[in-house]
Formats: sequence, structure tokens, C-alpha cells
Amino acid sequence: MDLPSQPSSPLVSAALAVLKAAREQGFEITKTKLAKLLYMADLRAVEIGSVQFTGATWRWDNYGPYDAALAHTEYELADSELIDRNDSRLSDDSFGACVLTLVVDIEDPLPGESMQIVRDTVRRHGSKSSTALRDLSYKTPPMVEAQAGAERGVLLDLSRVRRRNQVKALLARAKARRPHRPLQENDPGVGAELLVELMTSTDSIRRANGKVLGDQ
Repeated sequence: MDLPSQPSSPLVSAALAVLKAAREQGFEITKTKLAKLLYMADLRAVEIGSVQFTGATWRWDNYGPYDAALAHTEYELADSELIDRNDSRLSDDSFGACVLTLVVDIEDPLPGESMQIVRDTVRRHGSKSSTALRDLSYKTPPMVEAQAGAERGVLLDLSRVRRRNQVKALLARAKARRPHRPLQENDPGVGAELLVELMTSTDSIRRANGKVLGDQ
């Protein structure tokens, strides 16, 4: 079915996309998993040379990448009756989980390329636990950089993953060319010539150092 109304933000559309992909592939999505899967989808988009599409402003929060707007997104979807929100926790910090399930069939809420990135991300990571996804997110280049600065709440620079891949590509090309380079030949006698030159310059070097150090 078509969406009953136009989603209020790209983040709402992206969250719906994750829940639709999870419904198609048979994965359970919790609040924590939703945030991490959206982050991984944005990261993948940047990694392949596109732009992040979820509309999230990713920061380093208590449990990794997060955008406070996700809380509003979750309640907006629940109020729309598109999803079922089953919260087994007594509080936000207690044991249990808040499971989000798309309960109706909807059209793809994102354009083709973005929707494919979401489906691929859910296929790759949808079976992981919330804890495993959190740990994985901490190993991504933007989070590694944020942790190096040791400041929670900082904006995450997703372009780090693109620069990392560019460096990896350059190293791969250099390694591929190495076997085809001509062998470097030593220049016989050059070491002895350099030693003689150094010995003849010893007095000049000593006088120069003395002037710099104030000995003369």
C-alpha cells in the first residue's frame, strides 16, 4: 500500500526503509539496532561515493552513533499506526528491548539507490544483536576519530571512511606496480666517497656547531 501521508522528514523515510527491509528479510529490529543500521547505511553511501541520505546528524552518544531526532521519529511512526512498538523495558536503562515492527505492506519509502543500500545493510547486519552492532559501530573510522578526541557529543565525520578507502586504493595500486618496476642498482663506491666527504668536512661542522652553541 502507499504511505498514508508524506513522511515529515528524511529520517522518518529512512527508518521506514529499514523496517521494510527487515520485514522482507525476517529480522527483528530494536530501537538500538534501528539507529545503528541507519548509521551503517549512511556510512555505506558515503563509502561508495554517494551522500548520506537518512537526514540524521550523527554524534557520538553513550552507545555509539546517535541522533536525538530518532526518538521523535520512533513515536511519529508509532502514532501513524504503520509500526507496532513493543517495549518490554521498565525504563530506558533497564533490561529488555523496544522492538519496532512494520505491520503493513508499503511502497519503498526511498529512491532506488538509497533503498538498495538499506536492503544491503539490513541483509549484512540485520541478524546481529544490538550489542554486536554497537561494538561494530565503534570500530568505524568516524567513531575511531571521535574516540581519539575523547569528547562525547562531537559530530561524526562520515567522510573519514571515504578517505580511508582512497588510501587503501592507492596502496593497492602501488603494490600492484611494484613487481613491474626495474630493479634498483647500487652505485659501487658511493659509500666510500660519502665517507671521505664527511671526514673532510669535520672541522667546518665543528666550528659551525661551536658558533651556534656559543662556544666561540
